[in-house]
Amino acid sequence: MDRTNALVERIFRNAGAALELYSIYLGERLGLYQSLAQQGPATSVELAERTGTNERYIREWLEHHAASGLVDVDDVTAAPPERRYTLPPEHVPVLADPDHVDYHGYKGVELARAARMLPDLVEAYRTGGAPPPLPWGPEGRADPNRASYLNLLGEEWLPAIPEIDGRLRADPPGWAIGSRSRSRTRPRRTGSSTWSRSWRHCTTCRGRSTRSALHGRCWRPAERS
Repeated sequence: MDRTNALVERIFRNAGAALELYSIYLGERLGLYQSLAQQGPATSVELAERTGTNERYIREWLEHHAASGLVDVDDVTAAPPERRYTLPPEHVPVLADPDHVDYHGYKGVELARAARMLPDLVEAYRTGGAPPPLPWGPEGRADPNRASYLNLLGEEWLPAIPEIDGRLRADPPGWAIGSRSRSRTRPRRTGSSTWSRSWRHCTTCRGRSTRSALHGRCWRPAERS
């Protein structure tokens, strides 16, 4: 295959993948995956009733998903409103369980969110300015990191740092020590900026000292234990 045809193939394939992610965006935002996973298989009529959506649009979404292999259809010969669709068990963690480490239903949200700024980005390229920041809500969410932190932070990441992991698992745990330090924080105001001092251990001399919570500097050794 020459480079021209290879590029045509590549763009065609990527366009199809992008459109599939847009359909996943609809399923995630409308709760369609959650309904199929938690309430079981459904016809387009039943799924529309469950999720408060339009049956005709839901039928199109289900047909697209069935053709893409994202959902299964029980009887392809049945009349369209009577076909029953199932979210395969293997697809549930990927599309319907935001706490699972394999969850990727948010990818459609990320793609749709990124596309919203493209017109502003075109203008920025022309003028040398910067596009306005995207508002965080309602779709700037923590889903990309949520499952990783829930499943890996305490099981793999922290145990890979034995000193920190041991302190957090100690009795009392490290957070309890930190909470006592925060209870002694005294807010102060100097000029136009606000900062606070708290009793902590100096990272330089290892002695107990008053440090600025804002800058982390060792101001002076503490006079009390």
